[in-house]
Amino acid sequence: MKNIAILAITVCVLLVAGCTTTPATTTPSGQVSSAPTFPVRTSLDPVLPMNGMVTLGSGNNTMEVSLHSIEVDPSADPGNKTITIYVLARNTGTTPRQFVWFSKLTNTNGNSFGGIGISHKGTGARSGLNSPGIGEAARDYIEIRSADSFATLSRGAILDVYFMERTNNKTSMVPDYHVAWTVNPGVLR
Repeated sequence: MKNIAILAITVCVLLVAGCTTTPATTTPSGQVSSAPTFPVRTSLDPVLPMNGMVTLGSGNNTMEVSLHSIEVDPSADPGNKTITIYVLARNTGTTPRQFVWFSKLTNTNGNSFGGIGISHKGTGARSGLNSPGIGEAARDYIEIRSADSFATLSRGAILDVYFMERTNNKTSMVPDYHVAWTVNPGVLR
């Protein structure tokens, strides 16, 4: 009964959010992190440690993604912070591929910042059209406009990244893949 209730709530949240995703073939490497508890977390995907890597796609269309770095940009205003996120996407398939992705940070109180159509002022990060064997770390960023929100994020967070395949110079706003990483306490300071 409990599983049915959790499943029903998850489906409702996805429908209210206006986005559904098809399951993606993923192969995580490394240990799945024991992350802090996040009360509003609805995804059943595993949360990778910061050094975790995952392969998205299948067959000849695969990309290996990992969290390259997270940085806090210097700011004269302590209430406004910009968190820069670099995700490394390496084409491990046999055909050229390009991704667009959006980042979302969720703190231990369940408050989220960024997301689809929001991070990087709504444009997200974009990889180039990567040939097989080529990879690059593209920049996404999230603006935090509250010192209290930033302080809570600095105690630990979950980074959700939603990947969309870019084909024919068009990007759907419905994610093809989702990956989550734990952001260790103290990384954001």
